[in-house]
Amino acid sequence: MATPKEDPPILPTPLEVRVLQNEKVVMRKNSIGREKQDALKDAHVLILYTGGTFGMTPDAVGTLHPKSGFLEQKVREMDEFKFGGMPKVTIIEWEDPIDSSDMCPADWGRIAQTIEEHYWDYDGFVILQGTDTMAYTASALSFMLESLGKLVRRNLIMSVLCAASLEIPEVCIYSNDKLLRGNRTTKTFNMAVDAFHSPNHPVLALTGVETILEHGLILPYPRRRFSTFTNLHTNICVFHLVPGFDDDCITAYVEKHKREQPDAQAKAMVFALYGTGNAPLKKDGFLQVIQDALDAHIAVCVTTQCLHGRTQLDTYATGIKLLQMGVITSYDMTIESCVTKLAYLMGKGYRGPELKLNMETDLRGELSVLDVTGETDLTRPSSMTRKKVVKRMLSH
Repeated sequence: MATPKEDPPILPTPLEVRVLQNEKVVMRKNSIGREKQDALKDAHVLILYTGGTFGMTPDAVGTLHPKSGFLEQKVREMDEFKFGGMPKVTIIEWEDPIDSSDMCPADWGRIAQTIEEHYWDYDGFVILQGTDTMAYTASALSFMLESLGKLVRRNLIMSVLCAASLEIPEVCIYSNDKLLRGNRTTKTFNMAVDAFHSPNHPVLALTGVETILEHGLILPYPRRRFSTFTNLHTNICVFHLVPGFDDDCITAYVEKHKREQPDAQAKAMVFALYGTGNAPLKKDGFLQVIQDALDAHIAVCVTTQCLHGRTQLDTYATGIKLLQMGVITSYDMTIESCVTKLAYLMGKGYRGPELKLNMETDLRGELSVLDVTGETDLTRPSSMTRKKVVKRMLSH
């Protein structure tokens, strides 16, 4: 990994933060006091470039490729980074930047380790990568960065501003004037500027002339010391159900696991079912193969194919049977969050009922808490639940 560059570039005009009665934070440009301006100027943000279009250069035929060293030059040429009174920026570029389609769990670990190495030297972190797998990276980091007390973001200029000035102890994605919780985000458009959305959770902040932060939605600061966990178990297969599907591919996956050594790495299967988590009732083979997987100690998680809404297995007969079998319910987690959370918890050593309990518990704001009426309550803090989870995890 390349060493940090010296003489870091500087960023645009400061922002003022003030709390309103409705628990929203409004930031106004050009209205900051001297004391806050000095504090912002003293802030230091680390930009980690892993790859992606922002730092790509064209080859002889015009095809874009990520290139180490190009980002720093590009940043120095941007007028927005030349205004005084803004946070210092240090850039670390991977010597071998990659396209986001090549991003894998080992790369998530590499990012997490870089943040851990520099955690006490910077006020916030901005990670640049391609957008295709960005939601997976954001979800994975939200679990791997344990007791995170600083902001980790994507999308350059406003990300640096926010990472220096906002107190948000979360992994976020900044896209098209929206700040989104990373493990709630999914890519919904492949060519649009407004590519990312948070289908089951409100945006954390909207930026513009006035930048409004939804203070009541921000996760509380952790009380434990920051650490990272990178030993993910990623032997996870996702099945997207279609009408008339063949059970044989699922059976083959289960049978292969049965033939492996007893100490083989844990496996999990995620099924994207219809609607609230519905599957064919008359197709007996499907329910049997699920039972076979559970009997073989393969974790089975059920999610919905719908972008909005939550998985509710107690609605239809098939779902009720799945619940009785003991499958994991994803509730309103994104598929990106679901698979990375599984990888994180299995890496922690959770299996069986303990894995199910933690998968169905809010750890990093990745799923919504229900109030006593059964309605989603996004503003009710679940810190007590997280404290109990932390205590359970300390024993692993």
